[in-house]
Amino acid sequence: MAIAPDRLDKFTFQGEFHPVTDPEEIAAIHKKIGFVPPSDEEWAWVSDQWKKRWRNEPGRSTDKLEEEYAHKKALDQL
Repeated sequence: MAIAPDRLDKFTFQGEFHPVTDPEEIAAIHKKIGFVPPSDEEWAWVSDQWKKRWRNEPGRSTDKLEEEYAHKKALDQL
């Protein structure tokens, strides 16, 4: 079954790549998709914990570590 060209183009990268570097544009994109970037403190903690745990907990994701950080932060354990 062939895919119609108009549908195929929708999923194919067209044109030249232009990275988004403007902080205002990045903020607008984050707002549009509901992304809240982690604070520097949170990112440092998550990064450090992942480095410590990656061998013993190979399935551990940064999402779970972010949840753990939020939980500990709420309990004033950090």
